[in-house]
Amino acid sequence: MTQDSTPIARWLGPPARILALATGWWLLLLSFVTCFEVLARKLFGFSLQGIDEVGGYTTAVISTFTFAWALLAKSHTRVDFLLSHLPAAARALLNAAAYALLAGLAVFATWRGWDVVDESLLFDSHSVSPLQTPMWIPQSLWWLGWAVFAVVAVVLAVHALWLLATDRGRLNQLYGPMTLDEEVELEASAISTRTAGKDTTA
Repeated sequence: MTQDSTPIARWLGPPARILALATGWWLLLLSFVTCFEVLARKLFGFSLQGIDEVGGYTTAVISTFTFAWALLAKSHTRVDFLLSHLPAAARALLNAAAYALLAGLAVFATWRGWDVVDESLLFDSHSVSPLQTPMWIPQSLWWLGWAVFAVVAVVLAVHALWLLATDRGRLNQLYGPMTLDEEVELEASAISTRTAGKDTTA
């Protein structure tokens, strides 16, 4: 995160980053298992059964669990080629509106997503596969990712709207899209951290 991260991002960032890293490690493990599955089928006619199914669940769950981290790190795509040319007051209004609308979308998706889980619980739905996975299990994890994203999005939106009324300059600084300098600073910081880690282990 940049030095201009919001106080909320500095507070919620570490747990969100841990979740993102955990899902990344799970994805890496699944990649190795998938490679083993392909080689085992090709060379030995042996299959672990259901790896493709687990891969589908993984994609859905990891997507929602990393939404919150991407939001805190300001990594979601924003089309801002006109924003920088607008007056500060207009930029503040649009930045606050962007976070408010995203929070509304996250809450709506979480609300409607629970209907999917609830229906699977009601009908005791299972996957039509060798694993016969109870669908509420992957769907609950998928929904939990949406719920975490919704909480983070709402907290940031409330803070942005509060700044809209109290400090528009600070709002643009904290909630505007990352500038080129900020992106360079972020990448340089990441490279510096990796280099320091290598020097420590050397």
